[in-house]
Amino acid sequence: MELSEQPEGGDEQIRVTTVAGAVLSSFFDELARVDDFVEGADQLRKLVLVDGVFAEPAVRNTLFPDTQ
Repeated sequence: MELSEQPEGGDEQIRVTTVAGAVLSSFFDELARVDDFVEGADQLRKLVLVDGVFAEPAVRNTLFPDTQ
């Protein structure tokens, strides 16, 4: 398997979006529109899309922080 070449210009970052990432991002956008989940949606987006964590305990703690 060959690696693709870096584009010319070196300083530019290319953001690769997967289908799963796009679907999850849309889900978090819709979740943020629900009054009770505004803060939780932002935290969940970071947990899943940025940190890459899908473990149930971490997701549960993000959605329901008072139940720890």
